[in-house]
Amino acid sequence: MQRERLVFGLTFVFAAMTATVVLVAVAAREPALFVVAAPLAAATAAFWYQSSGRLRERVAASRRRRSTKGGGFGAGARREARRDRERGRRRQQGRGERRSGPGPRAGAADGIDPAEAYRRLGLDAGADEQAVKRAYRRKVKEVHPDRGGDEEAFKRVTEAYETLTD
Repeated sequence: MQRERLVFGLTFVFAAMTATVVLVAVAAREPALFVVAAPLAAATAAFWYQSSGRLRERVAASRRRRSTKGGGFGAGARREARRDRERGRRRQQGRGERRSGPGPRAGAADGIDPAEAYRRLGLDAGADEQAVKRAYRRKVKEVHPDRGGDEEAFKRVTEAYETLTD
């Protein structure tokens, strides 16, 4: 509360100084005094912005936006994909189709069968999860659009990986 009064007082003092310098500049017909008045006016505006509470509102809004976004570049898409996978898992568990352990699912939600997924990754059927992960990373380096690859091929490889790891 006392800090707010201090900032409000500074706003008033700087506004009075700005007005005085502007009046003297006009009365004396001295344009150089306007150069002095400009920073005073900027300081007055900054103090007013703080004392009016708008700065606090803007900072709070920025924090809210940042907390809902989270992460760095592309984090929102990764989070959405993770959320979608979790929803799919919950739906599958709700239908009684629970997985018994690691390895491919019998009925992948996206429609490709495990044999096709293994073929897309260049693996033998029944490869363990670490081999699937290594093959996926190797294939993605070849077909990723950012590395000059084909977007559709990238989607097919990703679909295969998701089928074998979900």
